[in-house]
Amino acid sequence: MNSKTPRVRNAVMAVTLGAVLAALCGCGGSGSSGFDVIASEASTIQHVIDTGGCTAFEDRTFCASGVTAPGPFAGALVKIAAPQGRPLVCEGLPISEKCTAPLAFTTEGFSRPTSLLAAVAEAEDGPWQLAAVTVTESVDGGARTVSIAVPARTDTTEPTPLIAAVLVYDGTPPDELPLRADRLADFDVDLVYVSQRLEIIVPR
Repeated sequence: MNSKTPRVRNAVMAVTLGAVLAALCGCGGSGSSGFDVIASEASTIQHVIDTGGCTAFEDRTFCASGVTAPGPFAGALVKIAAPQGRPLVCEGLPISEKCTAPLAFTTEGFSRPTSLLAAVAEAEDGPWQLAAVTVTESVDGGARTVSIAVPARTDTTEPTPLIAAVLVYDGTPPDELPLRADRLADFDVDLVYVSQRLEIIVPR
């Protein structure tokens, strides 16, 4: 990891989930039900997006949005509420990091204390940037909704490609994490959920 990369305290960004008892089960959905051998993290992310399943790579699990996690997180899932057939639209002033678009996701079935971060990139091979997360709705015994503040590029009038990742930690994240990283593994995460390939635009 680049020693010059700025670092951020996890307490600022992390969202902690309450424990909810869940039944054990394998990786759901119609996609991959096992752990395929993949050559790189980028190809792993591409694989789970295209197949709608879960895949292990370098001691962590990557899952598509809405798929039930296997292993230590069995029975849990994260569902990223991506818009259908339209881009995310940047809100606020189109300058610097103040121009962001909300992207909601829900969590279900986590059976022990878990923390969440979010990261975004333009492509599977990164680089990845941490994005702020806020709880927008919490229902006792049901899904918990969290919103990612997705930053937008303000130097282009064209839609910008986007992939959002929800980073799941067993317990709490490390005390210090980079704000940007070439790979999601550099955030020392346990489980990753990735969105479909999206786009974000800045109104002019």
